[in-house]
Amino acid sequence: MESNELIKRYIYAVTKHLPENKKQDVGRELESLIEETLAERSQDGQAADADTKAVLLELGRPAELAAKYDPHAKDALIGQPHFSVYLRVLKIVLLAVTLGMAIASLLEGVTGFEGNVFQFFASVLSNIWQGLLGAFAWVTIIFAVLYQKDVKLDFAAEDLDDLPAVPEKRQQIKLGDIVASFIFTILFLILFVVVPQVNFPFIWENSGLISIFNPELLINLRWLFIAAAAAAVLNQSIRYLTRRYTLPVFLTTLLEAILQLALLLTWFSTPNALNPAFIKLMNNFAPFMFLPANWAPLQWLPAALSRMPLLLLIIFGGVLLGLLIDLIESSLKTFWARKA
Repeated sequence: MESNELIKRYIYAVTKHLPENKKQDVGRELESLIEETLAERSQDGQAADADTKAVLLELGRPAELAAKYDPHAKDALIGQPHFSVYLRVLKIVLLAVTLGMAIASLLEGVTGFEGNVFQFFASVLSNIWQGLLGAFAWVTIIFAVLYQKDVKLDFAAEDLDDLPAVPEKRQQIKLGDIVASFIFTILFLILFVVVPQVNFPFIWENSGLISIFNPELLINLRWLFIAAAAAAVLNQSIRYLTRRYTLPVFLTTLLEAILQLALLLTWFSTPNALNPAFIKLMNNFAPFMFLPANWAPLQWLPAALSRMPLLLLIIFGGVLLGLLIDLIESSLKTFWARKA
């Protein structure tokens, strides 16, 4: 490996998980330090590859050097480099839980509000607090296990030749996509597991608030919902740790897709998946949306799909398309990354 490429990889490994406002400054500082040290060692101004490796080895492992630039570095229950990643994941999850619990509590209050304002807001704060405690506990346990089991992050390679390459733009995973997926997963879990009586509320003229999906079925399927949400959280956690498409990212994406398909098939093919009150209301406007999909021209569908009302079949098709696009994208980008 050429010296310039090795230096780029080393600096990328050090700065990859540093706060955004420090990455460029630390990168420039390291680049200057390495160039000055190499200039002192080289006699003719051209540093050999062996000199470059010697300088980088003296600087230490990237994870250890990154910890020196992180004011929160502390080896305890969760040490570096996991601690820096843990803090960022924890902030995202706590923010998502706060937003999700607040929305869920407000929706629950709309259906069961009895006029006691103080009791209502106390209930909202209590729900948020319990959600935050649970989220904090689970994130902490996960990262403590990762650290105590010495699970290596991709920038913690001991051998300089194994340092990860600086990924191309198309191989990188955007932080905004990860944050959005985390928030969506938390909201999904809250709506269908925490407050299944509300789930997706629907209001039509003077009908009042009606949930679209059958709450009793959601309660019976809660463990399948939790499994699908856990796979999604695992997938996004791996994406956040690597920040690029890798084999673990593809495998967790595949696991998430399988569990979500199992959930949808079990949920939507079950009779009364939709709230009977919602069907009764909407039958006056679009009755064909609630008929089984085995009528022409959809008779060719498998039995599990043909039992679904047309409305659920449309939702299933949209989700399936999204899962396939995500799975194909992950597989192609993982292939390109491994070929590079």
